[in-house]
Amino acid sequence: MLNAPTASDPNNPLVSILVYNYDTQYLRQCFDSIFKQTLLDNIEIIYFCDASNNESWDIALEYAHKFPGIMTMTRNRLNLGLERNFKNCHRMARGKYYVNLYDNHSFIPDYVKQCIKRMESDQFADFSMVRRKSSYSAALLGMNIDPLVSVYVFNYNYGRYLRQCFNSVFSQSYSNIEVYFSDNASTDDSWDIANAYAMRYPGKMQITRNRQNFGTDENVKNCIMNNQGKYHILLCSDDALMPGYIDKCVHVMETHPSAGFVIVHRTIIDENGQRSEELPFYNQSCVIPGNEQAAVYMLAGVNPSISQIMYNTARTKGKSAYGGLAARWYGTRIMDFNMCCEFDTIYIKTPLLMHRLHSQNDYRSADDNLMQCIGPYVLQHQFAEIASFYNLTKVADRLPESLDKVSRLCLRFCMQALIANDEKTALRYFHLSKAISLDVIVDPVFEQLDEYWTADPSEKIEILNSLKSTDNLVTRSISYDPPAGSISLEI
Repeated sequence: MLNAPTASDPNNPLVSILVYNYDTQYLRQCFDSIFKQTLLDNIEIIYFCDASNNESWDIALEYAHKFPGIMTMTRNRLNLGLERNFKNCHRMARGKYYVNLYDNHSFIPDYVKQCIKRMESDQFADFSMVRRKSSYSAALLGMNIDPLVSVYVFNYNYGRYLRQCFNSVFSQSYSNIEVYFSDNASTDDSWDIANAYAMRYPGKMQITRNRQNFGTDENVKNCIMNNQGKYHILLCSDDALMPGYIDKCVHVMETHPSAGFVIVHRTIIDENGQRSEELPFYNQSCVIPGNEQAAVYMLAGVNPSISQIMYNTARTKGKSAYGGLAARWYGTRIMDFNMCCEFDTIYIKTPLLMHRLHSQNDYRSADDNLMQCIGPYVLQHQFAEIASFYNLTKVADRLPESLDKVSRLCLRFCMQALIANDEKTALRYFHLSKAISLDVIVDPVFEQLDEYWTADPSEKIEILNSLKSTDNLVTRSISYDPPAGSISLEI
């Protein structure tokens, strides 16, 4: 049971929760999430009912009676709208901090507590949905300037993952979003799920279903054609955003307008939702000069999943690639490289995406046709050509080094195939490594693998076990320092 709120405890500041312009069907769930949580015990609720003729007011009365001394309530005579209701809620709030809940925004107590903890220790910290009561003018401006974020969700037969994907978007702390969903004639329940969410979140979703599977490019184009967002995310329908993804990305992009996009670190989940962690690519969050990030892209992918990036939409114009096999797997990497040649990049080392790896991922078929290494081999030549156009000599001059890196990348995929008991694919990657760079033949890993093919079964096991313990071979085992000229970020 919550106690009556107090504004006088310096060690436990009062938090005002502003609830307004909330749909009746979700209001009880909202109140339950507030009253049943135990992380925040010094709270007040400011509730405004906007002249509704439904049961919203009755629900609010029920909770006010059940939890006396917690709620301040107003029922408007007329429909005053979002901004007027916010101003009135804000005026009546007594807390040091307030939480903004409108348009069916979810209350996430752990996130709110973390925001307040950060703001207590950092006077400059600020969040879109959790703010200081004293920052009234900033709050009013925030109602108008929180930029719109478009989330593109493209799908084919991933209905089993789709609810988690949608839930992760609509439970974000950042509420000014729109969702564009396109389905490539799925044969599972994907379309029914999408329709249900579109009904649940009216005015938030555009949904499209192709009459047949026209391919990934057309699916993505369906999402893009009507987008209004200043920023956008290409979210694979088998992935899921983690709490704070959009809020944190928008904050750093708005704070550092020189950037074209922000990359977040990821957590891996399998088809059953089991999580496994990996090291972040860079060992700190940072703003990276575009030309330096382009130089890194000559040697490494940095962001294996397209869902790891939030883009400045206007700056992607003319940078993307569509059509053909290469664009299917590497179109966004070409766009990322093009953008780095003109704009800075932001990296957030906190895992903010759950990226799902499972047997039906595109990258599984990329393994079979050697695209995991043939693709980067072609890309590096294209990147060097683009860099020359922008007169980025440091980037273009890295071509020989980057091809050597791709050659050794072949050895990594060779090892991964051997671990998966696929000697045929492993042997193809082994020979490809030498085709890309003859220098690889003096690499100790290559020499051991060369012995593997003619070894007896017991010797093969011994060689494989030895190679498994080689640092940074099967998987990346280090985080790198950011490139020269990068600016460290506290996130």
